[in-house]
Amino acid sequence: MKKIIFSLLFAAALMASCSKSSGPAFVPDCTGAVKSFSADVMPIIQNSCNGCHNNFSNYTDIVSDKSSIRSKIVDGSMPKKSSLTSDQKNSIICWIDNGTPNN
Repeated sequence: MKKIIFSLLFAAALMASCSKSSGPAFVPDCTGAVKSFSADVMPIIQNSCNGCHNNFSNYTDIVSDKSSIRSKIVDGSMPKKSSLTSDQKNSIICWIDNGTPNN
């Protein structure tokens, strides 16, 4: 019985160590020009997100999940296989905070 409990605890610890750790929450800086969906946001989504999230292929798909996208970028849990620069994070978050214009 002890071996089973130990094995389960070890497996849980191993799985937890494989997840991407998130640091402190990102605080966006939305000063400057208004971000464009087509010029600023979509290229980042295509390069950093579409490998796992192929449901983010157009404006409507991205806008429908905007709150989740924003929170996962702020908390650092996405993207899992890479990271975004501060400028990339600002582009996406500020575009969302500006009302997600289709521009």
